[in-house]
Amino acid sequence: MKVDLEVTAGPHTGQIYHFDNHSTFVVGRSSGAQFSVPDDGFLSRHHFLIEFNPPACCLRDLGSTNGTKVNGLRVETVRLRNGDQITAGGSSFVIHVEESSGEAAKVRCVACGEIAPMEVWINTETENERVTWLCPKCKAFRLEYPRTHPDYLIDRRVGGGGMGTVYHATHLPTNRPVAIKMMTPAVAASERAKKRFERELDVLKHLKHNKIVEFYDMFDLDGQYQLIMEYVDGKNALEWVGSLNEPLSVSAAASMGFQLLSALNHAHEAGYVHRDIKPSNLLVMGNSLHPKVKLSDFGLAKSFRDNAGFSGLTHQGDIGGSSGFISPDHIRDFRDAKEPADIYSTGATLYYLLSGGKYPYFNFDPERADSYTMILEHPPVPLRVHRPDIPDAFDKVIRKSLEKLPQHRWKSAAQMATQLQPFVGGS
Repeated sequence: MKVDLEVTAGPHTGQIYHFDNHSTFVVGRSSGAQFSVPDDGFLSRHHFLIEFNPPACCLRDLGSTNGTKVNGLRVETVRLRNGDQITAGGSSFVIHVEESSGEAAKVRCVACGEIAPMEVWINTETENERVTWLCPKCKAFRLEYPRTHPDYLIDRRVGGGGMGTVYHATHLPTNRPVAIKMMTPAVAASERAKKRFERELDVLKHLKHNKIVEFYDMFDLDGQYQLIMEYVDGKNALEWVGSLNEPLSVSAAASMGFQLLSALNHAHEAGYVHRDIKPSNLLVMGNSLHPKVKLSDFGLAKSFRDNAGFSGLTHQGDIGGSSGFISPDHIRDFRDAKEPADIYSTGATLYYLLSGGKYPYFNFDPERADSYTMILEHPPVPLRVHRPDIPDAFDKVIRKSLEKLPQHRWKSAAQMATQLQPFVGGS
């Protein structure tokens, strides 16, 4: 068995790296990289690593600035297969795996590549059986996590809370990394409530935008809903800002806001309101100069009561979302909150991230009994009080988004995005 890595686009098109035994090598601009591509200015010095340990061939991104994609999907670690397309910086690569005739005829574990015992592959008659065979080790590994659809193999927990638990998994037939969000509706939930939840999820299928986490599928296993989503190799906005060595810059915040508003504009035009914009629902990749944002948890707050951990559907009088970021509209009538509510929450989110964890109101505490009164009645503290370096024009954009009355805010997400655009890459 041997593997070739061929450059198919970029300054070194046509260059090929050959290996036929256990080896580890790095691709990047550095002259010290085993596969050096110095003329690609968009590659990091050490961009990604490939380890070939027959029969497995794996790729790992090395914390690159622009990320590494396999077959169009950004990845952190992934097992490579014949024909996989790798994109990194301004270069593209393709993996060629050549097996001997004996090797090619054998059945392999779809997770780790281990060759199946002779009695398995001799008796295998259909291609479908080849795709789904798992070795004993991978079968045992699967039992360490909650049960899911057999086409998916969970390998780690990546987050969770009152809304559910999120796992990283691989879609075995395609080798695609995914996120599986598992939620448990209340035992007492009626069939009507379940149908309403399914209808909300159906809306997600139609929200196709490069700044919205993509929804792939949903399963109901023994009453437990499982959402199959795009896996985003990033951190939530609060964690991402906390990982920076300096305060969030205006240009980075403007870029994040512009991307978020682009996603919201797409949703609003489709007649859908998020109603739970907050830092933890923004997934951020990249560095402080080039943050890349994906909006997650679309529609969930509308289907389930936020303070009940998916224990029921939204009822009249419920207030969804996180109180530090909800609009006055949420408080007056959550069920009737429209697009301006998302614009308010976007402003509150950017305010929080830029101010170092301060809410827009003086001495505001989400746990205080008067927190809703403050949102309804108190004027917001100008952002420049916390960050004097912020341009007054930028502060005005945020202040307008935080107006008490919806009609006094920006008329649309697109309009607010236009106001933020001059600050992207500026200060």
